[in-house]
Amino acid sequence: MKKVFWILGGVILILGITSYYMTYSKLSAEKNQAIKDRQRVENQMSQLKESEAAKVNQKFFEAFFQYEDADDREKAVRKLATDKAMSYAFPSKSPERHSVTMQGDLLSLETYSKRVDDNHELYLNEAKIALTVNAVTTKQELIIQTELKKEKGEWVVDNVQVKGSN
Repeated sequence: MKKVFWILGGVILILGITSYYMTYSKLSAEKNQAIKDRQRVENQMSQLKESEAAKVNQKFFEAFFQYEDADDREKAVRKLATDKAMSYAFPSKSPERHSVTMQGDLLSLETYSKRVDDNHELYLNEAKIALTVNAVTTKQELIIQTELKKEKGEWVVDNVQVKGSN
C-alpha cells in the first residue's frame, strides 16, 4: 500500500512539475514577445521622429542648392533655418540684387545622422552640386555638417559648417 502511495505521489509530483514548467515557458514566451513588440513600436516611433528631422535637412539642401534665381534662394532657406544658421549659410550677405545669372542644382545628397537628444540631431551630408554662373557650369562635391534642433515643435537647421570639398 505504501508503494502505491509513493508511486501515486511521484506521478502527481512529476505532473505538477511538468505543468508548472509548461505554464512558465508559455508565460515567458509571451513576455518576450511583448518586449519585442514594444521595442519594434519604439523603433518605429523614433524612426518617425528622425524622419521628420531628416525631411527638414533634405528640404534645407534643396532650398540651398536647387534654385533658379540666387536672390530668391535666401527666402526659401530662411523658412527652414534659424538666424544663427543663416549667418553661417550666407556669411557675406549682399543687400543688392545679383548682376550675374546664377543657378544651382543639387545632383545628389547622402546623409548620415546622429541623434544627440530628443531636440537635437547632427547630420553629415555629402552633397554633389552643379553651379551655373553666366552659362558656365562647375560641379563640386561638398561635405557639410548640419545641426537641427526642435523649436516650438518644429525641426529647423541651427548650424551649417562646410567640412570639406572635392
